[in-house]
Amino acid sequence: MSQADSEEAPPLPWPSLSDRAFVETLPFRGAWIANRADERLFRMIEGFHEAGDLLVSESDDQPRRAQNLIYPAIFAYRQSLELSLKYLLVEFGPVAGETPEFRTHDLNALWSKFKRVVAFFQRDIQPTDEEAFRAAETLIAEFATVDPGSDAFRFAHDTKGRTVNFPMSEVDLAHLRKVMADLHNFLECVACHFHYLKDMATS
Repeated sequence: MSQADSEEAPPLPWPSLSDRAFVETLPFRGAWIANRADERLFRMIEGFHEAGDLLVSESDDQPRRAQNLIYPAIFAYRQSLELSLKYLLVEFGPVAGETPEFRTHDLNALWSKFKRVVAFFQRDIQPTDEEAFRAAETLIAEFATVDPGSDAFRFAHDTKGRTVNFPMSEVDLAHLRKVMADLHNFLECVACHFHYLKDMATS
């Protein structure tokens, strides 16, 4: 690069002492943060899932970026899934005698607790729904195997400094988006149905 080219190139912006990361703005001019925990949890579930979709779409449009975007995309999908299971336990666990779970990231443990909630409502579940429940269980177990602690796509090393290994070298992100949409739809329908049953029981 010649000196002339160097002089013409705009300088890279660096942080300044006057910068602040979080600046409050006027109503309807920024991103509103939900005050109620139940609404915030709903918006987090939807937001992380939508973030995964957007990242995969960006990877479709610019395939070279997929090598970078795969990590936040898969983490976003997993986070949405984990929060969905925790929401189901918060909303319906107490009705079925199951306590909500706030600390674990273990998808298999969350699903096991939720299966006991499902058993409580079992009499109202159609036989045709059983295949969907088994399919959801298989997908959740697969996610738990690939990323058991919700950190495999956030860090390159585990807590002992070892490289995190994956069972495959490339992931079909478009396929993942479709599968996660199906699973997301299923869990939303389960929540809607259980809300109906819960309301009927208390009315």
